[in-house]
Amino acid sequence: MAERRQMGALEDEIMTYLWAVGQPVTPAQVHKAVAPELAYTTVMTILTRLWQKNRLTRERAGRAYEYLPVRTEAEDRAAAMQDTLADAGDRAAVLSSFVDALNAKDAMLLQKLLEQDG
Repeated sequence: MAERRQMGALEDEIMTYLWAVGQPVTPAQVHKAVAPELAYTTVMTILTRLWQKNRLTRERAGRAYEYLPVRTEAEDRAAAMQDTLADAGDRAAVLSSFVDALNAKDAMLLQKLLEQDG
């Protein structure tokens, strides 16, 4: 039996591919590059969901659409972090847990970035 992807993993793989390509691509191109073992309709469904979540734009290209990320990878991941923080009941606890989990190198980088903005 084939191993199943974790929930959201296919979305992540598709987004990573789209960021790497850097130009509009069709579902057929995404299917071939990312998940040829899956049904084409599965890839189409994920692309449609990403578009509905406003993570992708799409434009007609003949009978199909071409998809392109709305934001860069850094902007997209930062937006996800901001959404998580906005949904938190205790923002201080979430931020504290995040900072506590950083390795030393990332903690120093965060400190440097905070000092630049201050």
